[in-house]
Amino acid sequence: MTNPATPPNAHDIAMLQAMADLQMALSAIDFMDEADPDQGLSRIERRRLRCYEDAAVISYWRPFAGSKGVPQLDFRNFGIEPTPEQLALHARLRDRRNKVVAHTDLDRMRLALSTMKVFDDSDIMLPLMDFDDGLAFFNVRAELIVWLRTLIQGAARKTFRRFQGHGELRMVRDHLATDGDAADR
Repeated sequence: MTNPATPPNAHDIAMLQAMADLQMALSAIDFMDEADPDQGLSRIERRRLRCYEDAAVISYWRPFAGSKGVPQLDFRNFGIEPTPEQLALHARLRDRRNKVVAHTDLDRMRLALSTMKVFDDSDIMLPLMDFDDGLAFFNVRAELIVWLRTLIQGAARKTFRRFQGHGELRMVRDHLATDGDAADR
């Protein structure tokens, strides 16, 4: 006979959401991995890949950042002891999130501005701007894929163990609920 179901606590919910966030990051990196760097990347392709990379960085960092009502997780929560290389990758992702993706720090900007005279006999200047869509993780996407899978597996193991020996449980948390019910059901 199993024990009665124990409702998920805040750490359980954080771990469940972490799996979703990390899976989103993994999907974005998988989409990047479909690009063939040997074909050369056009400016439009680099911009598309940059969108995936930014989504991966934001999604990756959600479990490790504090937020309202959801506890911040660390590697112990995942049951993982990261290697020095994984810690360096984690730090790079944090810096990219904090200085480029979620905020715009002057020391991490990549833009150019020049002006060009519109007409030879005029002082009218046309500003020409160039924003670089550089990719910070394209060359390490294989390592990033392995790291994300490691974290997802750690979260899945912790979640599986947490709910063993308990009865059936059903919980829904939906901020888009429109039927007038509370967000939790």
